Amino acid sequence: MAGRRVQRVTQYRSRAYRTLQQRLSINVRRLRSELGYTQEACAECCQMPTRLLQRVEAGDVNATLTTLARLCDGLEVDIGVLLKR
Repeated sequence: MAGRRVQRVTQYRSRAYRTLQQRLSINVRRLRSELGYTQEACAECCQMPTRLLQRVEAGDVNATLTTLARLCDGLEVDIGVLLKR
């Protein structure tokens, strides 16, 4: 088990991971702003806790597929929009 954790730490520090996390953060924040939502309203539309949305926007969470699907549904966008440059 400990070996897996070390491997994850390395993955979380990788350039690819950080780039995707940053893109997600920027795009979610931008889309929320364009829609005129507060974080609370956006979280409600995405059916997630406000704290989770805040962590996504801060780039402080390893977003699961479930979280990404909630964001896509709530913001009414394709996953490509959330991860675009």
